[in-house]
Parts: sequence; C-alpha cells; structure tokens
Amino acid sequence: MSLPEDHIYTDHVHPWEEIVEYVKEYGTIANYLIKTKIQYPEGVTYLVLTNDFPYSVDPGIDHILIWSKTPMAAEQVLEILEERYGSETWEWSFFVNPPQWQSVPSLPHTHVFLRKRVRDE
Repeated sequence: MSLPEDHIYTDHVHPWEEIVEYVKEYGTIANYLIKTKIQYPEGVTYLVLTNDFPYSVDPGIDHILIWSKTPMAAEQVLEILEERYGSETWEWSFFVNPPQWQSVPSLPHTHVFLRKRVRDE
C-alpha cells in the first residue's frame, strides 16, 4: 500500500471541540485507538496506519505507525517497510519511544517517517 503520487501533505489541526469530543467519547487514547483504528483482521499481527496525531515535520515527510500485537524487532519493521514501500522509491527512519515517553504503552507501535527518495541528477 504505497502513498499515491498526488499525496498532499496535511497537518490536521485538532480544534478544541474535537479534542473535547474525543475525551468525552473515548476517555483515553488507547480506548480511541482500540475502538476506531486498531482492529486486527484474522491472521494479521500488525497494521500500518497514518498517525492521527503526527509530529510536526516538513511537507513531503509522512508519519506513519506500525501497530503490532507484540513488540517488533528492527528486522521485522524493515521487512514491512521494504514490502509496502520499497527502498528504491522511499527512504525512512523509525524508532520506538522509551516506555516512559509512550503515549499508549499498552499498544506496541513503531513510529516511521518516510519520504520519496531524493535522486541525484
């Protein structure tokens, strides 16, 4: 599942009313994710999703998350990225926040930043 060629950078700004609604309806980030995003189909152990609350980055850089049922080794993350995006077309950097910085410690996930590979002319 590659991003479309005409993918446009967006940095959705969450208005106050939306934040209040999320808090009232879901109570926690983990509840929001479990009820709206993190639903593994039969036999699937990970999901690749756009981050709903991305870090602020330059246009052209996408922030995705790889959610998994169990923590993933770096080799597994690299296999997923190569399969889905391909290092010939995309370049990426990824990390897992230390436990004390994780906003959703009960749901293992890897932060990935990717952009179209810049070719030297």
